[in-house]
Amino acid sequence: MVFIARTTKSFQFGLISLLMLVSSGCNVGPGEVYVLIDNAGTNPLVVEVDGKEVANIPVGDFKKLSYPPGEYQFRITSGDEVLCDLKRELVKSDRFGVGRKYLFNPDKNNRYQTYQAKYGGSRLDGMLQNTMLSYQKDEQLKRQYIYRQLLKEIKLLPGDAWNDVSGIDYVLEEPPEFVMSRGTARRTVLARLDQRSYERFKQMEKIEKPTDEDIDTLDELLDEILSQAP
Repeated sequence: MVFIARTTKSFQFGLISLLMLVSSGCNVGPGEVYVLIDNAGTNPLVVEVDGKEVANIPVGDFKKLSYPPGEYQFRITSGDEVLCDLKRELVKSDRFGVGRKYLFNPDKNNRYQTYQAKYGGSRLDGMLQNTMLSYQKDEQLKRQYIYRQLLKEIKLLPGDAWNDVSGIDYVLEEPPEFVMSRGTARRTVLARLDQRSYERFKQMEKIEKPTDEDIDTLDELLDEILSQAP
């Protein structure tokens, strides 16, 4: 085992250049359930669980709570406003070695995306695919391939207040600069995303036959999104 450094978060655009030339955190155990409450509002959040105050979350911050599986009453207030007063079932993980994690955004003001932090790798990564694609004569299929690869760089979370984020290594936390591995390693990171970028990406996901301009636009949007992520 050796320590390897994290590569840039943005897409490896050398792949795109080549194709254009051708065409022209550690997981928790299964017995514990985490609830991460994110404050996207303008006032601190006061969190009560089963009638007991357990957290006071500053604006723009989050709090990680931990409970055994079971049903709990969550009451969250922002100033004089009650954002929620509801029961939630914290379900035991059904995956070995992967603890259950929930992200709770009670006022639904924030949007989120996940991306892969990559450690190590080789200049030869993706070269086989590039070589095979060079034999493709249909320019539209080439553009569709490039566009789909770009879309895979991030994934949007639903705009729900409550999301199951089990299996994500780092939720609202910056991934480490180094990990110990024998070769290429990846870690999944969940980060906040501004509403404008969220909606733009959702619209770009709907494009079935992208143009070169669409590819450039998506390329620039990803650069913008990932440059803001931790």
